[in-house]
Amino acid sequence: MTAEPIWFGSSERPLFGWLHLPDSGSAGSAVVLCPPVGRDYLQSHYAMRRLAIRLAERGFCVLRIDYDGTGDSSGSDADQARVKSWLASVGAAIEYMRRSGAARVSLVGMRFGATLAAVAAESDGAIEALVLWDPCTSGRTFLNEQRTLFAISTGGTPTRLDGSVETLGFVYSRATVSDLGSVGIPMIRGRLAARVLVLQRPDRIADRALVERLASERVDWDDATGQDMLIDTWAPNVRLPDQAIDRIGAWLSHVTSGGWVAFSRPTASKDATVARVPSGDGVIERPVFLGPTALFGVLTEIPDVASGPTILLLSVATEHHVGPARLWVQLARKWAAAGLRVVRLDISGVGESPVRYGQPEFVTYPPEAFDDVAEVAIALSPDDPSNVVLMGLCSSAYQAIEGALSLRPRGVVALNPMLSFRPPELAEGKGTDPRRQVALPLTALTQVFAGSGPLDRLRRRLPHLGWRARFLLARDSRPSKWLRELTGEVDLLLVCGDREARPFQEALSPRATAQLNHFGRFRFEYIPGLDHGLLVATGREIVSTIVSEHVVQRYGPARAHERLPLDVQRAMPPKSS
Repeated sequence: MTAEPIWFGSSERPLFGWLHLPDSGSAGSAVVLCPPVGRDYLQSHYAMRRLAIRLAERGFCVLRIDYDGTGDSSGSDADQARVKSWLASVGAAIEYMRRSGAARVSLVGMRFGATLAAVAAESDGAIEALVLWDPCTSGRTFLNEQRTLFAISTGGTPTRLDGSVETLGFVYSRATVSDLGSVGIPMIRGRLAARVLVLQRPDRIADRALVERLASERVDWDDATGQDMLIDTWAPNVRLPDQAIDRIGAWLSHVTSGGWVAFSRPTASKDATVARVPSGDGVIERPVFLGPTALFGVLTEIPDVASGPTILLLSVATEHHVGPARLWVQLARKWAAAGLRVVRLDISGVGESPVRYGQPEFVTYPPEAFDDVAEVAIALSPDDPSNVVLMGLCSSAYQAIEGALSLRPRGVVALNPMLSFRPPELAEGKGTDPRRQVALPLTALTQVFAGSGPLDRLRRRLPHLGWRARFLLARDSRPSKWLRELTGEVDLLLVCGDREARPFQEALSPRATAQLNHFGRFRFEYIPGLDHGLLVATGREIVSTIVSEHVVQRYGPARAHERLPLDVQRAMPPKSS
């Protein structure tokens, strides 16, 4: 099986996808994978990749896609005609597979991606098989679920005064909310496909309208086993639904027609123009494979304009390189417009990057990330590996700081670094990796202080006690120690909310803070109420402004913040519906 990143669709609005092919170069059928949207997209990315690999091993040619304005594709969720553009993205993927020689095409969609797949199947009229994996009955159902999740998780009000709706990490305009309300599987009147498989969550009652609509189709029903641990939880507790993935592969192999044909994909450029700046220059993106391990990243720049250090955006937890709420994509294109070169990277074992020998996949805080950062820095700047700026959130902010202690890069931008955690190597019965100089590992004692157990009353009366215990048990990892060492040579921007600011507030006396500021390399931004994952729009916008001003002014070309606007101008916005 081979996998290749591709650009497809219109050159004016390029779409990004991954093409998975059997080693034989021929296939009996093609499959387009339609991912969820919103937070579900981030949660399910690795599962969709695994499904694509399993299907290619069974002889299918597979294309998994990012819809217009999502993932690595061009555009943003602020553009017009979102639902129409998403459906057009599925149509473009089907066309690509047929132009490549696949006479028969099937669709697999998860969550709202299943809704889009069903609508696209009815519109196409010639889909061989359709899999609805944990489908949202309609756009309205999807939006109501996301509203509820946002309200429960943040205590905020999802519906805004302008009629837009905020969900975890995403904002849907009033027009998009209206369009979502007009899309649903029960509203489809035409035939869907020759065969249909529905995987319903066993912990939920099937929607009556969905069951009644599918009664007229040739449908098989089964359980979406493991979907709760994929969608309804957070890293590091996310688990891949291998049983459901195997069921989809077996079903498609059984119901699709035989007969093998050569697969010849159309010639396409490795680069794509994803935006333009007022000068007319195009912001170019190119998939890259970096270092001996061939770690995957996306390079964003204006060729012949980009200068200064390369900004390296590290993937977060078990999510892939688009960043929290797609923030890495937005920042990469914005900073490229200001004259910088940016790479958003998948560390090994997550996203699109390979797993190192002996490394468990899909793990948060892997010790192999130390090797990843070093390899990529050398690959990006062979003559001077320190000519990079490391940036991350949560676990990858921690990794950026750790990497800086050995690499001594030009700078570090650490957003809500999470320093207290249980290293995954301990679960394998190994000792803590000796390269961990910043971590404050969770122990039985510190977890007692942090929880609601018998020492909860003492912790409330003496709120500093738990942190003092951490610093006592990890004396060499105290922030006051490594901050002095780091900021003597490296620019460091820390942006923290309430919880993440605590280790620095507890460890740094006013005198120590003054000493750090003396070098002119240390900047600490405390934002009360900032949510950890930057999933609330107001906090995300504040962080984006702080970080963009810092990065462009500190590392960009001379007077870049005056010469080039930070807001990328879209070259050719989509037509209104």
